Amino acid sequence: MTGNKLLRGFVAAFFAGIMVLGLAACGGEKKDGDKNLDAQGSQNTGQSDAGSSQMAQNGNDLPIIIGGIDADGLYDISVAEQAIASPLKEGESFLGAQYYNGERIWFIGNEEGSVFCYHEDKDERELLLEDVSALYRTGYTWYRDADYFYAYSRNVLAVLRTDGEEAYTLRLDGRIIDVSMTREGGMAVAAEDSTGFGIVLQAFDRENGTLSNGYPLFDCGGLAEGAAKGVLIKTSEGLYDFDMDSGEKTWYVKWNGTSYNPYGSGRLFYAFRITQEGVVEQLEGQEGTFYAANLTKISPEEMGKIPLVFRVGFANTGLKMLVAKFNQENQEYHVFIQDGFTQDDFTERNDMEIATGKGPDLFSEDAVSDIYSLAAKGALENLEPYLTEAGIDRGDYVPEAFQSLGREEGIYYAGYEMEASTMYIREDLAGSSLEALLKSMEDYEGQAVFNSSYNYTPNKLLGYFFQMSDDFYGMVNWEEKNCDFSGELWERILQVVNRYGVTDSNWQWEEIAMRVSCGRLWMFAADDAAAMQEGMVMAGFPTEQGMKNPLYLYGISINAASAHKEGAWQFIRFVLEEENQRIVENDSRLPVHEKTLQEYVEREAAEPNGFMASASPAEEVCVSEDQLERFWECLDNGELVPRRTEEILAIIREEAALYFTGDKTIEEVSDVIENRVRLYLAEQD
Repeated sequence: MTGNKLLRGFVAAFFAGIMVLGLAACGGEKKDGDKNLDAQGSQNTGQSDAGSSQMAQNGNDLPIIIGGIDADGLYDISVAEQAIASPLKEGESFLGAQYYNGERIWFIGNEEGSVFCYHEDKDERELLLEDVSALYRTGYTWYRDADYFYAYSRNVLAVLRTDGEEAYTLRLDGRIIDVSMTREGGMAVAAEDSTGFGIVLQAFDRENGTLSNGYPLFDCGGLAEGAAKGVLIKTSEGLYDFDMDSGEKTWYVKWNGTSYNPYGSGRLFYAFRITQEGVVEQLEGQEGTFYAANLTKISPEEMGKIPLVFRVGFANTGLKMLVAKFNQENQEYHVFIQDGFTQDDFTERNDMEIATGKGPDLFSEDAVSDIYSLAAKGALENLEPYLTEAGIDRGDYVPEAFQSLGREEGIYYAGYEMEASTMYIREDLAGSSLEALLKSMEDYEGQAVFNSSYNYTPNKLLGYFFQMSDDFYGMVNWEEKNCDFSGELWERILQVVNRYGVTDSNWQWEEIAMRVSCGRLWMFAADDAAAMQEGMVMAGFPTEQGMKNPLYLYGISINAASAHKEGAWQFIRFVLEEENQRIVENDSRLPVHEKTLQEYVEREAAEPNGFMASASPAEEVCVSEDQLERFWECLDNGELVPRRTEEILAIIREEAALYFTGDKTIEEVSDVIENRVRLYLAEQD
């Protein structure tokens, strides 16, 4: 197995996945070959059809150890790890590791041309080959079965006989991620396709060197011999057996819904397997240090702690790291994440449970459809008394960190991280208000699109104009449950969107805008430099009060019906502490603690970063004073994005599409939109 394959597989998956979502790597579309899926396409409880056994019917009695919301009950994944003394001597190189005949073995090469097998359990090394070509001892990863050795690098796979003679060499279309034996005794290889963005798993006939049965994979971090059949595949989503004949998956572990983060350690992994007890064993490494890590399913009963259920639409890296640290340090409570990223009815189910005095102890805004409505109904705990008793000074945090959610008094939502974005628009077209922006875009006589690089189709461009207005510039009256999409402003926006939205016929036209994220400072600076070179300036998004920048706050509310409010508050207090706010920096998001935020920005500004080299002749450049000023301007001019508008915006996009295709007039789509929006408003309590 290779130390680089984790990056190769996940980077390929990242680019494929980002086009699907952004993060559909944890996604849950039902495939015909997937096991452990119910008729509705969501993961089942791990029980077999025959009864309540927690064992997979795979011939080896391996337990299904799916965690979090996919599990029957509350589960998390604990990680026990220890450093391993490196067996490498001076002048030797690590060539890979695998599980072979029940033990973990390492491949080690030296400068004299010898390749050794190191038996970790026995702390012994065995000479495998002598006089091996230097080609296969530099940059190649090794693997073995009973008959051959396999050495691969980039897209080249060399098959060597046990006497060291080369049998043949294969050149694949893309970079090889991993090779492995199958449970049935065959061989499989996972490699990128010719585009570099897809991954294909193929059966490999080692006798004649042919590949067959190509299966596309969403991502692949590595292969191992199947626990019950085929090959065992490690992905960003979890661990499963893949049947090379049928294409069927049998899941053993899902990271989704647990505090385990496969990227959290920053290490590369070299070998892995799952034992009959359901423990995932893996060998990891970082900068010449090796670690043995065991991943085990745990339940509240096993740890003797009070469970706190925390439901969140998507648990990113920073949140998982915060939860894991809290669970390690707190001796009374354990937070169990229930991540609804793959659950179609997740928010609706949470709405119903919380509104009826049930549901989780803690939840995020993206776990429910309308957190303002829940706050108005008294379903959320007031955090203000907790903040006061704990002596937390709200002045130490950004103004948006604590939200009343529309109530006159109290705090019902505490943010722990945030991010912002802005829109750069060509200087001659940018405006200081919605009216000015529309006027300049209407008057422009040239041919241009808003932005084709990020595929701002007419439907997507509608979001730019409407996402920052809670009442759609007066077109929606939430209190009276009424709407009016017949005005001049509505018609002008549709016409501008139709003109500048990207289509198959205009995508090569000049771009007038570029969206820039305000998270990582050096990424902002690189995008800022690229936009400025195109004659663009920071313009923001239109609102009733002028041009603002969308600010996204990620936070936590306590369910007023929770039986463990004190424990829930302990977790919120934990994520607000200055020390723990620094954990947020591991994501592309920003801490809400002012001092921590300031220190982070100053540190990033002072360090040169090669990522920005594309915007400068220098190999490494620092953030300029002007860029730093614009970064703070983006944050200071930020405004929280309204969330309750999403359903109405979805209706508008769906119906307006018929105007953009020429199938309906503005008046026709407006009538349908008004009817649907009124019906939606009437259904809201």
